[in-house]
Amino acid sequence: PHWLKLPRPKQREKSSLPPRGLLPVRRRRFTMPPVVAEAAAATAAAASGAFNYNRANWFFDNGLRFGRFNTGYSMAMAQASQYREDIHDLTELTVTKQDTYHTVGVIFFVLNFQLIMAGRLGVHGPSPPGWLLGLYWTNICSALMFLVTFTWTAMHASARATAGGAYMLTRSVRLPIPTPKMLDQARTTGNTFEKQRVTDVFRIPFAMPAPKESVEQDPEMGAGRVPISDRRMPKWYHDEVKDLRKDDGGAMPSPGSNPEHFELYRGLQNEWWGYDVYGRIGVLYFMSHWLTSASLYSMCHVFGELRCLWPAWTVTACFVTAHYGILSLDIINKPTATGFNLPVEKVVPFVPVIAVLGMSIDYSVLTPTIGWQTFIYFLSWICYLIQFFWAIRLYSLAAPMTRARDMQEQPGQPWWPKEWALPPAFEDALYMVSAPKFLEPGQPTCLQQEMKAAKGPEGRSAPLKKGRDAEPAMLPWKMFRGACITTISMWVLIMVGRAFEQVNGERFLLKQEGRVERWPSHMQPWMAPWTRKGSRNEMCHAGGCDRRLSAVEQAHAQMAQQLLAALGPIAKSL
Repeated sequence: PHWLKLPRPKQREKSSLPPRGLLPVRRRRFTMPPVVAEAAAATAAAASGAFNYNRANWFFDNGLRFGRFNTGYSMAMAQASQYREDIHDLTELTVTKQDTYHTVGVIFFVLNFQLIMAGRLGVHGPSPPGWLLGLYWTNICSALMFLVTFTWTAMHASARATAGGAYMLTRSVRLPIPTPKMLDQARTTGNTFEKQRVTDVFRIPFAMPAPKESVEQDPEMGAGRVPISDRRMPKWYHDEVKDLRKDDGGAMPSPGSNPEHFELYRGLQNEWWGYDVYGRIGVLYFMSHWLTSASLYSMCHVFGELRCLWPAWTVTACFVTAHYGILSLDIINKPTATGFNLPVEKVVPFVPVIAVLGMSIDYSVLTPTIGWQTFIYFLSWICYLIQFFWAIRLYSLAAPMTRARDMQEQPGQPWWPKEWALPPAFEDALYMVSAPKFLEPGQPTCLQQEMKAAKGPEGRSAPLKKGRDAEPAMLPWKMFRGACITTISMWVLIMVGRAFEQVNGERFLLKQEGRVERWPSHMQPWMAPWTRKGSRNEMCHAGGCDRRLSAVEQAHAQMAQQLLAALGPIAKSL
């Protein structure tokens, strides 16, 4: 191959050189022009530099990718911890209130039975007048009924809220700890660089357009995400978006996406918010009747046993003031389209004042006449009518009412959705806080929901879990309604009974107690009220050992004195 067969030269003159045939020729080396050589060298250097630059960027970006994955899940776990605190706070709000009501109820069980049993009237002294006992016993029994009702609702609300919170914490609100498979998916190996696009591997910095991420602007400003071309960003960036992130390649969270634990918990609250509400209202209803009955009991003790006038007025003033204060704090007088809107709560605390006025006259040294007795009965009927209208007012105040729209949220104020039919008269005393329906402006969205949305199909909204559509627990209102109707019925019955007693005489339907004389109880300086004059002659256990004498009894006494004067000398002679 190194020899070249050349054609014979033309005949020429003879030369002194010897003739040659085939001559050996050296291979000629190819040389390019200097400009081309310099351009090739520059291109090779640029390609090598671009390759090394993009490879370094790839390693740097993949380090950021794994770091971003860890940071994102760390923030998501921190946010999930905050959500677990939300469940704790919402649950403890109900549990703490109801446990407090339950503790108060246990204490007042003792105090209520002390007024009924250990401190029963008519044992240590003469029985008070029948008109006052009607007021006292109806109030103290109504108090016991509401005491049992609110204690039961408090126990149920506390137990159900605790169970609901435990269910949420153990099943729904969990820390989003990544699995080993997710960690393997987040990391990449070095040979993955070989799978990148050629344009990404040899992209010349500053010469080709630099990649830019999507700009996420405030939706309130009227602008959303700015779309970018897939070719503007490296392939490894799109792989990261597809695997780990939410962007134009995945679904978007639902509009106004509220954290799912709020939606689920608000659905659970339907099962106990009624018990929470009527447990609190039951505390007020019990205390209203108990304060009235305690005031009536005190004046019975002071008049019947201690025979003191002014302490009866002072102790009544204390109970009346306390009663008026708690009603003013708890009840908001909001007239409604339906219901009994007469503000009886402004008058009912003063029933003991009217009663103590009647007792002061009934036990006084005034001459007992029909006029004074009629005035005492007139005062008693004022008390009965006020209590009757108060029972109707209690029913109207406790009636549930739905709203047309949700309340406007205010910092530090209670809030509940419009679906909850709460009594509007107790809005400031219920201290109800429901899980919100919307996040406050500026609050970050739920990171877990964004992670779920990133895995959804493009162009669709990620579904949002909602609480189950359960009917509100209205059994507490039905129980409370029954208690209110029972109270109204008791006042109707006692008023009918009092009318019968006034027409036919006090206690004429009952037999007299068998043992008339009880030493030394009859020796005590007790006094009976005027309104007992119409009852049976002897009233020891029922309060008659030291009662005043009637006109018939005075005649019998005079006859006995005359007989004693006639038989005295005979007795002495014998």
